[in-house]
Amino acid sequence: MNKTIRGVNYAYSWQQKYDPSKATVVCLHGFTGTKQTFRLLRDPAYNFLFIDLLGHGESSVFVHPWRYQLPEIVKDLNQLIQELEIKQWYVLGYSMGARVALVWAIEQPNNLCGVILEAGTPGIINEGERKKRKEADQKLALRLWRGSLVDFVDFWQNIPLFSSQKKLPKKIQKKIRNERLSQNKFGLAMSLWLMGTGVQKNYWSELATLKQPVLYVVGEQDPKFLAIGNRLCQQLPHSTLAVVPDSGHCVHLEQPQAFASKLSQWLEERKMQG
Repeated sequence: MNKTIRGVNYAYSWQQKYDPSKATVVCLHGFTGTKQTFRLLRDPAYNFLFIDLLGHGESSVFVHPWRYQLPEIVKDLNQLIQELEIKQWYVLGYSMGARVALVWAIEQPNNLCGVILEAGTPGIINEGERKKRKEADQKLALRLWRGSLVDFVDFWQNIPLFSSQKKLPKKIQKKIRNERLSQNKFGLAMSLWLMGTGVQKNYWSELATLKQPVLYVVGEQDPKFLAIGNRLCQQLPHSTLAVVPDSGHCVHLEQPQAFASKLSQWLEERKMQG
């Protein structure tokens, strides 16, 4: 299914037929991913809505670059929720999608019940480090744009962040690779240039404005984001840190049952609290 939001096409799909009596979990994939990445999630008590972020999957790719900026993307997503007439919803994001989810919760929080962040960051505090990351993202985007998508995917799937995924069954690894190879180079390059961590605003100082409960899920073998998760949850009294054993950066693929269990347990607790 597709909807045109402010002149830009967004592709989305439901896990099952939408039931307005149930709360909805809006799922946002990571860089080089698509709405298919969360397909294994199941909980009959909730609707699951999967969205292709701008520049990925079946959503628009060739749009004005300013539309790739995080504040503009969350405006689009918020309007999409309104047009789908979803009244009660949570947002779940992985990696890049987690950054989008956090910006969404801070800048467009109306009617949002809670936030689930899987290995995401509020940004880089130090300006010098942020500048270096911005330059690195730009170089990576140029490498992608000038070279072949196959070469970029070969490089990307072998970065240390994804080393734990080498333990996944070959069938799953092939599925992840094919998902990455299905992308458009322009969309991925724009995502790096205009919504990468290096250009993202530092939202650490704005975490205190979050009123919604937050679940931060992170793999035990992902030290960088484990440290970020610890720091984030220390600043938010209404947050929960869920560390999943035997997992790296992508918990929902590396330990899908544990991820689904953490998610369902947290959602049920929110329901009981009212």
